Amino acid sequence: MSSANGLIGVDWGTSNLRVMRIAEGGVVLDSRSDPRGAGGLSPNQFRDVLDAVSGDWLNHGLPILVSGMAGARGRWREMAYLPCPAGVADLARAVAGPDDAPHVSIVPGVAVFEDGRLQDVIRGEETQVFGLDAPADAVIVGPGTHSKWIRTAGGRITDFRTFMTGELFAAIRKGTILGADMGEPGVDDEAFAAGVARSLRDPAVTAALFSVRVESLAGRLSAASSADYLSGLLIGAEVAAQADANHRPVVLIGAEALSRRYAAALAQGGFRDVRIADGAAATARGLWRIHEAAYR
Repeated sequence: MSSANGLIGVDWGTSNLRVMRIAEGGVVLDSRSDPRGAGGLSPNQFRDVLDAVSGDWLNHGLPILVSGMAGARGRWREMAYLPCPAGVADLARAVAGPDDAPHVSIVPGVAVFEDGRLQDVIRGEETQVFGLDAPADAVIVGPGTHSKWIRTAGGRITDFRTFMTGELFAAIRKGTILGADMGEPGVDDEAFAAGVARSLRDPAVTAALFSVRVESLAGRLSAASSADYLSGLLIGAEVAAQADANHRPVVLIGAEALSRRYAAALAQGGFRDVRIADGAAATARGLWRIHEAAYR
């Protein structure tokens, strides 16, 4: 396979690495994973890790395009954030390689600026957005530790907002009185829906959080169901904060179970066009489309 019709695509997250052999159009021919995420590597370790995981694929002479945290500050090579609005062509013009690996290019992140001041950033999600076969004007939601709500118009990223929902959920469960005896999430859809409803009618989420304890004291919420109620409160707060976009199509990219929870919360919040996409496939297609724009 020549560089004209193939690509080694790399999705380098904070905790994990995924290397893909990608064919024309963004089709994944093969994939390899490794636990050596960018968060645990110094700048001089990235090339050796990538070479080890890529292995024999390097013999094909394929170009290598990396998205994600390899471009973060203190990692392989810091890549500046492009301002919104940003499209595939903007990203393609800004890719650059680390000094120790000229055959590698890294995709920059995207940022929101207001009056010249940095307000929010994404790194990795931009590649997924441009790999989706989604309406040109949509909301792309990436549930997770730091949930991203990304708005597009004309096929470009125009704005986004980050919610620390997953990290806050874990911190509350492990470090507060609300987490005492709390069960695992994913067992009680009704409790989850009740949490969403509470946040939709009461946007003061730090006050609403105490209702986990109140509902328990009142005998309306069991310890086994309290994690689902808490999850509903936090996800419901996200949905409430984005209510002005409920006329737009929404595309969810993330773990299937979590995406389905978000879809349920979005439906409660009045969003009528909600779709779930394959995040891994979107990353591969996004890398291919950036590669096409940069090198052809």
